[in-house]
Amino acid sequence: MRDITTTLLYRWFHEVWNQSQEQTIDELLSPDCYAHGINAEDGAKGIEGFKAFYQDFQKQFQHIQINIKDVISQDDMECAHTEVTAIHRKTGTPVKFSGLCLVRIENGKIEEAWNHYDFLNMHQQLGQELTPLELA
Repeated sequence: MRDITTTLLYRWFHEVWNQSQEQTIDELLSPDCYAHGINAEDGAKGIEGFKAFYQDFQKQFQHIQINIKDVISQDDMECAHTEVTAIHRKTGTPVKFSGLCLVRIENGKIEEAWNHYDFLNMHQQLGQELTPLELA
């Protein structure tokens, strides 16, 4: 059986999100990291870009907990299956959604990340109706 507690992603989710240790971002994220699914194409990248996402999420939600269900690690890649629970600050509505995070690690830091979280489900739980963009 795998010991997920020895993985970088376990430490990432446990410290950054569950313990709100923002300083761990500086320790585990490469300054040049690109987080697919989080960084906007025209927005800040690396630590600055992730911290903008992190701080915005923290402003919108409280009691954020990420249950790390499994982590698979091989060579320079790790993939975590997670389940997020939180409470929307403005409405008090609890949300629960799942996702996957795949990272490439260099020199003990996350160099690139691919995030696939069910944010549609999260928005639906908040009663928000999303409409498709009209393409010109």
